[in-house]
Amino acid sequence: MPPDTVAPAPTPAATLVDSIRPLLQPRSIAIIGVSRSGRGIGCRVLAALRASGYPGEIFPITRDGAEVDGQRTWTSLAATGATPDLCVIAVPRDGVEAAIDDCIAGSVKAVVVVTAGFAETDDDGRALQDRLVAKVRAAGVRMVGPNCMGVVSADPAWPMNASFSPVFPPAGGLALSSQSGALGVVILDLATRREVGLSSFVSVGNKADVSSNDLLEYWASDPATSVIALYLESFGNPLRFAQIAREVGRRKPIIAVKAGRTKAGTAAAGSHTAALAASDIAVSALFHQTGVIRADTIDEMFDLAACLESQPLPRGARVAIVTNAGGPGILAADACEAAGLDVVPFGAGTRHRLAEILPSLSALGNPLDMIATADAAQYRDVITSVLAAEEVDAVLVLYTPVDASAAAPIIEAIRSGIAAGRNRADAGKPVLACLMADHRYARLTIGSEHVPVYAFPENAARALGKVVQYAKWRRLPPSGRPALLDIDTAAARSLCRDIVMRRGADWLTPEETRVVLDAVGLTLLSAVPAHSADEAADLAEAAGFPVVAKLHAPAGVHKTDLGGVAVDLRSREDVVAAYRSITERARSGGVTPLGVVIQPMVTDGVETFVGVAHDRLFGALVGFGCGGTEVELLGDVHFRVAPLTTRDIDELIHESRAFTLLAGHRGRPAADLAALTDLLTRVARLAEDVPEVFELDLNPMIVLPQGRGCRIVDVRIRVGEASSRPTRR
Repeated sequence: MPPDTVAPAPTPAATLVDSIRPLLQPRSIAIIGVSRSGRGIGCRVLAALRASGYPGEIFPITRDGAEVDGQRTWTSLAATGATPDLCVIAVPRDGVEAAIDDCIAGSVKAVVVVTAGFAETDDDGRALQDRLVAKVRAAGVRMVGPNCMGVVSADPAWPMNASFSPVFPPAGGLALSSQSGALGVVILDLATRREVGLSSFVSVGNKADVSSNDLLEYWASDPATSVIALYLESFGNPLRFAQIAREVGRRKPIIAVKAGRTKAGTAAAGSHTAALAASDIAVSALFHQTGVIRADTIDEMFDLAACLESQPLPRGARVAIVTNAGGPGILAADACEAAGLDVVPFGAGTRHRLAEILPSLSALGNPLDMIATADAAQYRDVITSVLAAEEVDAVLVLYTPVDASAAAPIIEAIRSGIAAGRNRADAGKPVLACLMADHRYARLTIGSEHVPVYAFPENAARALGKVVQYAKWRRLPPSGRPALLDIDTAAARSLCRDIVMRRGADWLTPEETRVVLDAVGLTLLSAVPAHSADEAADLAEAAGFPVVAKLHAPAGVHKTDLGGVAVDLRSREDVVAAYRSITERARSGGVTPLGVVIQPMVTDGVETFVGVAHDRLFGALVGFGCGGTEVELLGDVHFRVAPLTTRDIDELIHESRAFTLLAGHRGRPAADLAALTDLLTRVARLAEDVPEVFELDLNPMIVLPQGRGCRIVDVRIRVGEASSRPTRR
């Protein structure tokens, strides 16, 4: 699907929610494009709507008003004499605009355009789609699609399947949006088979008007929705998504599957940062910052939804594994550890209770292997005891049937054990079950509670691990942007804009780079150019040995790629030899050297990398990690989408492998983390306030021991036209 073609105008939240309501709670529905033959998409929508038990009025529109499958029809919307809340349009592309005009004339509040052939196909389709958007927005009508499957509400009091899916899902708390119509059919079928109840479902198609952002705001206020899941192929306005998701996610979990993970956003990459910051990295950073739970597959999306929709959020990462078979228990323990969960030893009190339940030869470890002879009573009592354990935040129950006749009693015992545990202990612990080789259950119902059942321990562990991370994010207090009073980003932006106007996209000269850095309070390590070997040697003697010699070349050239850096030069003779070899290598590489730059050598800090990259959709990304010439090979750089909060900056530092060295490793002094935090804050503000900065590399940026600050050894900045960035709405 293409990205949104027309950016939605800002809408007050209350007004937006009211505008979506006719789509998902319509009291009457018209279908334009019902065929007299009883075939075609319009007829499928009509059949699905009737089969769902929709209680409102239905107005099928046919060419001749002939009865279809016992249902009266009308020749036009006007002929109905009614004002439907919702109209589903399923006519050929050339007839859609006229159908939209009829809906506007008939005061219809919302439309669903199932028809394909718009912006996803050709320029003519895009132009037609833009006209439809302009018309519905001018009339205050909301439009889903075009090129979509339809909408579904599973509300038992007012069920509605206004889609061409024959599957009507069970009612529940999961709201779903899919950008793919074909996958939408699969999603509804999977929800039914997995027994995950839905509140509503919207196939957004091309997202020409109603987008995932709009639906997030609607579902945030929908009392029937407790969990939100999104299948995304594109972002229309990532900044608006971030603002909404961060707020909604603190009340309701958001799960997202983002397709297109392998498409790199580095076509114009000339810096290390741009080479590292592929578009999928931007998506992951955005999800992390906003608390969105990323699912790798549709199946994992339902693994997560099944847990979140029915179980309390865990208070920590400590998990107990109860099993009657050693192999599955080991698999579960491995998977839990890989998912960031702690398979903790049981405390003395818990072991004492378990010893009273299990045979004397039982090992009371975690995983708790009750062996194959475990009976129903032992399962019940063990689960009850483990749920009550203070050292446990979540429980994973595994059962591998070894005797078909014992399966039903043991599954009933699992139910009883969970119910008893809920009664005796704090109820705020999630329970997940894995019934190996028994596919009869998608969940275990215990009163009003539903315990999700997984096919394999790995599925359960992965889901629980991501739920634990979400719960941790939700417990954290909101973090704000750090204050900076001694910067002048306006001056930096004025310079960058002027350069773009005069030269277009280009690398800054060393002098221009220093002006930009000075504007945000950053200083480049002293670097003096020399234009001869003797001049370089004189500069080195004046600076004091040891020194570093670097190629002085046109902006944008990677010095190390040309062998243009020589370090630890300790004599005049070393500098003269380095000057000659550096300039000769440059000429051999097709670059005309401007001379050699001499810098003091910094020897007692940690080499790191700080960068800014521009993403076509997400704007500025700020990166940090291990630095040096092998930065791409190390693969250690982590990113956040601007603007960055205090927590974002702290996480960037702690996520990097460089943090081990920065914290003081094997007796080396701890680095100046306060100075590093300040430097990252300034770079982040530059990225946010000066959108013309498309690429920035500080590499290496050396963090000195505590109290001595940071040294920017080398820097490259490329600027470009800021108008290609998304608007902040």
